[in-house]
Amino acid sequence: MVVGKRHAKRAVDRNRIRRQVRESFRQRSLGRPFDVVILARPGAGACTKQMLAESLEQLWARLEQHIQDNGDGRSRGRS
Repeated sequence: MVVGKRHAKRAVDRNRIRRQVRESFRQRSLGRPFDVVILARPGAGACTKQMLAESLEQLWARLEQHIQDNGDGRSRGRS
């Protein structure tokens, strides 16, 4: 998980984002082990807790759909 200073200037904001992503990941069950890379995007530091939670929920749903569509979870090009 990477939250760079470019996207969240204050350490407090970077740590808040990391904590929320970790908790969101713990609450999801993807059915089997996966390695997931999380990169913060510009504006991540300005997001409220609710905005970040909604964004993460959408991303987990996309990942689950991708896993179902491909069967093995491996990327088959860009989605």
